[in-house]
Amino acid sequence: MRRAKTRTERILDLVRCSSLILFFATQAGAVTVIGVPSWLKEPVTRSINAVWQEIPTDIFTDREATLKVVCERLFTGYNVDVKSGEEPTVELSFDRAITPEVRITPPALGTMAKEWFEADTAGLSEEVAQIASGVPQGALTWSEEYFKSETGRLITERLPGWEFSQNVYISDKETVITLTFRPSEEMILAVKPELYSRTIPVMFRSDLEAKLLPEFSVLTGLPVKWAEKHAKEIERRAEELLEDRNSVENMRADVRVNFRASKVSKLDAVVDSRTFRFTVWVSAYAGVEGKYPEAGAFFGFRPVWHIGDYNFAPEIYTEILFELDDFGFSYRIGERFELLENLWAGIEYGMPESEFFMRLEYLPLKIRRPYGKWRFSLSSSLYEVELGYRIDEHVSLGIYYDGNVGIRGMWNL
Repeated sequence: MRRAKTRTERILDLVRCSSLILFFATQAGAVTVIGVPSWLKEPVTRSINAVWQEIPTDIFTDREATLKVVCERLFTGYNVDVKSGEEPTVELSFDRAITPEVRITPPALGTMAKEWFEADTAGLSEEVAQIASGVPQGALTWSEEYFKSETGRLITERLPGWEFSQNVYISDKETVITLTFRPSEEMILAVKPELYSRTIPVMFRSDLEAKLLPEFSVLTGLPVKWAEKHAKEIERRAEELLEDRNSVENMRADVRVNFRASKVSKLDAVVDSRTFRFTVWVSAYAGVEGKYPEAGAFFGFRPVWHIGDYNFAPEIYTEILFELDDFGFSYRIGERFELLENLWAGIEYGMPESEFFMRLEYLPLKIRRPYGKWRFSLSSSLYEVELGYRIDEHVSLGIYYDGNVGIRGMWNL
């Protein structure tokens, strides 16, 4: 004998049945919407279907007429025509299109950034006006959120990192849309230029860095993403500034700049001649018997035999050392090859030893890098080994060994 259902069980069955009926009604009775632009179609269709599902289905209600009345109130500016059927169609149309005036209010920018902004917004007013003219004037009041979203898509492509505000003014004769801009929270807080060179002494490099700083301080406050988009222009501008300096021009140095946008942006410049090398330094020893403070100068000449960016030619060089205790000097003449980037190997003749030496060096171009040197005689037991670290543009500190272990500090001039 079957058990009679309790009242609770009957209510649960009714809820399940109602949910199932509502699901199939939603799928089968979806309303098709035509006559609106693509950026507005999804929210309008969603709203109309929500209304359609709420209209009673009894014999006393004209569902299509009711839908038309509600749509006319919801979608101001449009003429509404509802075509009946199993899946009704709502056609929206309007009588007169008004092409709005779009005004772009740029932010306060320096000369370089102002040029970028003008280039990036060229034609933007026309594109925004075209979007707005695709709907009746009255629709801009209730569709403002979706219109701003569509405008934002254009602005994100053109001006990444910029946020904007939109103001729409409507009168009987005209529509005026004003766009104002502000940088996002992720903006550049500082620009740090760093210049590296084996051709230009440090004293001149510091001056070049100082020339770059005020020129690119205008980047402070700009969106990081926007500056990243214009990295090539920033690099090209920095290269032009450096190439105009006498110290770079006289050395016939090539300039390569790399800009990395971030909150503290990096502007790294490599200024080097493919033909000449020149460095000057002073050094002192601690714990090494027989070694006194000294000053040195290195000059190298390397003809250009290269494939792409790599120079295969040997470098012919001379190096002069002055001992600062008695001003005695020694010099070396040699030839070396760059086996790998920054790794050099060669042979030299040294005076007053009057011997040939092999020389192997790893000399990174950038600071905060380890370095290594090894020099040994081909005919005696003389040798030098040094492993150290480049602390900054001027100071290097290393462990020195020539039979005795000590410390060698170098100050690059």
